[in-house]
Amino acid sequence: MIGEEASEQLDIIPAKVQILVHVRKKYACKQCEAGVVTAPLPPQPIPRSHASPGLLAHVVISKYQDALPLHRQEVILARHGLDIPRNTLASWMIKAGELIQPLLNLLQDRLFDYPVMHCDETTVQVLNEACKRAQSKSYRWVRVGGPPTQPIR
Repeated sequence: MIGEEASEQLDIIPAKVQILVHVRKKYACKQCEAGVVTAPLPPQPIPRSHASPGLLAHVVISKYQDALPLHRQEVILARHGLDIPRNTLASWMIKAGELIQPLLNLLQDRLFDYPVMHCDETTVQVLNEACKRAQSKSYRWVRVGGPPTQPIR
């Protein structure tokens, strides 16, 4: 052998859907009045929901970071065998927003602690906004501030 030659090729492993099963033991005590006791579920981001933390994070990132609307996500999830209506996905987005509200409050407090803040006013079109025509302007305000090495947006 006089050596070797290597070449690289990119590959992708598509998303894999799996079912997480939480097995909870039940116990009964004949000497006490507690009756049957079942171990509690691990903490869930949205109680009584089928959304695992990983699935919820995937849907949120796809919507807000990748700009993938919920109706498209509904179709993509259906290709993976998941029947999750977009109204359920929308409900998850609302609940996810409620979950991160304490973090947003801390970020806003830190943003206001710094003496300088940059703001940007951008016009956006909102098709179904109450009491406004679709052609009217709506606004989005973006704020950036905080320590230069750790900006808050």
